[in-house]
Amino acid sequence: MKETVILLMTILLFCSCNSRNRESNNDKQLLKDFANMVSFINNFSGSSSGDSIPPTKIDGLRALSFKFNVDSSGYLLKTINIYSDNKQIQRIIANKEIEHNQFQLIDWNFDGYKDISVLYNCGSGGCAYWIWNYSSKENRYIYNKELSEVLGLEIDTTDQYIVFHYRAGYSEENWDSLKYKDNKLLFVKGLYRERWNDSLGNSWVKNTYSKTINKVVITKTDSFITK
Repeated sequence: MKETVILLMTILLFCSCNSRNRESNNDKQLLKDFANMVSFINNFSGSSSGDSIPPTKIDGLRALSFKFNVDSSGYLLKTINIYSDNKQIQRIIANKEIEHNQFQLIDWNFDGYKDISVLYNCGSGGCAYWIWNYSSKENRYIYNKELSEVLGLEIDTTDQYIVFHYRAGYSEENWDSLKYKDNKLLFVKGLYRERWNDSLGNSWVKNTYSKTINKVVITKTDSFITK
């Protein structure tokens, strides 16, 4: 550990000295190279991901911190350790595939407590996450099967909607907006959009709107030419 710290300090000093004699674009490259070197040293030393999210207060009293343990490949989240006052209070056995080490705290169910959110993957169809909700009743984090691994998962924090956004290229796109009620996720409204070109070269759009009114889903459709 001491050797690693000394090596980091040496690299930082080298970057600092060279930065005085280079243009700003070279400075940025040096900083980037330094960041990559730090990442390499961490991986080479065999240490797992550190406390990726700083301590945060969950209930106004306890400050929690999180440690995400990723294997040497960088693509498997093995465990999540949760601490309070430097004491481990929960250990989640994850064993989940990940593409990037992106860990966040997001209040997915809008109960006032932020939940563990780990990026699973991202593509043209949207992003998917592994999610563990904090339960104040059980005083621990619980895996959310309903939201985890859903491609195109989005959140509207203003109006408190969970959005399932599905996209199949240019021709099809769908938005389903749901809300939590009594800890249950209920469909509120949706939009299904289709696009195509007819034999005359006209570009069409067809929108199918859905909305829950008095526990009944009502749909309405319209279509138009865009050009």
